Amino acid sequence: MPLLAAGSETSLPASDITTLLLAIAVLLGLARVLGEVCRKLHQPAVLGEILAGVLLGPTVLGAIDLSVIDWSWVGWDGNLPAIGSDLYNYLFPQPVDNHARIAEDGFIVLSASLLLLVVGLEVDLSAVVRQGKAMLSVSAMGILIPFSLGMGLALLFGDVLGSGARAANNPLAFGIFVGLALSITALPVIAKILMDLNLARSDMGVLVISSAMCNDLVGWIGFAVVLALISQGGEASGPAIGVVGTIGITLVFLAFMLTIGRWMLHRILPYVQAQWSWPGGVISVVFVIAMSCAALTEWLGIHSIFGAFVAGVAIGDSHHLRQRTRDTIHQFIMNIFAPVFFASIGLRINFIEAFQWDTVLLVCAVALIGKVNGCFLGAKIAKMSNRESWAVGFGMAAQGAVGIILGQLAYQAELISEELMVAIVIMALGTSMLAGPVMQRILQLKTQRHLNQMLTDRHVMIDPEAGEIESLLRAMCARAAEITGLEEGTIFDGVWARERVMHTALPNGMAVPHARLDELSKPTVILARSHRGVDFDAADGMNARLIFLLLTPTDQPETQLELLSLVAKTFDSDTVRARCLAAASATELRAVLNQAAAEDTASQHHDDETLGM
Repeated sequence: MPLLAAGSETSLPASDITTLLLAIAVLLGLARVLGEVCRKLHQPAVLGEILAGVLLGPTVLGAIDLSVIDWSWVGWDGNLPAIGSDLYNYLFPQPVDNHARIAEDGFIVLSASLLLLVVGLEVDLSAVVRQGKAMLSVSAMGILIPFSLGMGLALLFGDVLGSGARAANNPLAFGIFVGLALSITALPVIAKILMDLNLARSDMGVLVISSAMCNDLVGWIGFAVVLALISQGGEASGPAIGVVGTIGITLVFLAFMLTIGRWMLHRILPYVQAQWSWPGGVISVVFVIAMSCAALTEWLGIHSIFGAFVAGVAIGDSHHLRQRTRDTIHQFIMNIFAPVFFASIGLRINFIEAFQWDTVLLVCAVALIGKVNGCFLGAKIAKMSNRESWAVGFGMAAQGAVGIILGQLAYQAELISEELMVAIVIMALGTSMLAGPVMQRILQLKTQRHLNQMLTDRHVMIDPEAGEIESLLRAMCARAAEITGLEEGTIFDGVWARERVMHTALPNGMAVPHARLDELSKPTVILARSHRGVDFDAADGMNARLIFLLLTPTDQPETQLELLSLVAKTFDSDTVRARCLAAASATELRAVLNQAAAEDTASQHHDDETLGM
């Protein structure tokens, strides 16, 4: 006997189930295809996913009407239906009480909640706290300046900007939202940009990531306040306790999850890993906690996404959640639920009719000017160089998926108009596409020398006895002390403090521990080759077998970025890595690097000749 009887009053009709499954298949399929196309073109995948929704929504598919075309020239005298709009209305029904529409909307809400779980997992509270004053200055100025500009703009020119139906009764909520929308930073986007530029493990990269984490946390707390303000008198299922009561309970929930709840989860995860199947048991616990927190905040009238985000922050801060488990959760959600959510943005908005040049330009200009200059000022307060400060500013300006999620939720809550929603989407995508190239240009990330030029046999350690991170780094710092004349303890303290902020593992069995030292006169590189490998908690689960200790003078911040780029470029080849691992001595290993440098130089000369340079 079937679990769901077709046509039963208490079950979803078979026709609506068919519509639901087909709609998700079409939406996910096209979103993934276009996302991969954009990735091949070195553009954010979210651009293709949103484009899929635009193509399937009223902008394209819903606007197709073959009946208006005169087909007599081909001998056809009959009437043709509006095939596109009929298909659009079948896949994505418009009546809000339609069973299939309700089910689709439910799946999209689930997708948004899981997407925010991933964003929360990326927030490492310990790393944020350890960054200290530098992170606070960049994050604070990167929020205050664009937030003030955005909120002022919304309160003074709300009608011009594009306030929604519910903004008239909630001008404060509208103002706070616009301020948040123009000051948020997309942590996943900026992390990907820094990885592409080989800067994710640099001091500047860690500062940017930590500041973005803090921005995300403040931004979503602020958005919870906005939702509380506009939920009063709405359809919240929770108690009628007023705005102050809702915000109060939400802050208590937040404080509990980030303190006692965080501690409890840290204690629970080792038990689950020991007693349950791995990684399935841990993943199940993560999802149960996330959905429970999401249900609580939805009941309070905030939104399920805030509960999922807070759960992600609390869970992700535990080092018992291994990187491979994080990656499994990330891949599952980002390749199934995230594309559906981003594609859904275009399903109810006509991007052509809602496109307003003045609104788009105004939003983009205020977002860039406020965010870039705010973060630049914060970086200067943190005593960074002009070049690094501008790079931090443009990196933090990338809004990507986070800005789009904010806009979509505000649009669903009728706080903003279609015109402003379209402007926010364009601004978020534009800033994400701009950040990487501008940072690369500002930092002038061009390789001026080869790694082998900085190494002698004394700089290479073959199979040190140390088998774990701390002992290995002590051995490498001792070798660096012999070469530089600095105190071993001074070097180790700098390297270990940096390693505790965030592990410096790279893919393919490599790690790049590093530090900036006041007493150092010139950059120094120590290379350790370990056949057994050392666990640096790499994303791909591999032990580090090639470990590079990079020491640079404090007053040469660009040198550290150059060395990280040199390591990434030199060891990008599987062949070079394999030959280094097979080398029997320091001399043989340096010979491998010399040959790789010669081949790289020859390749560059060949490219220059080909281009006529």
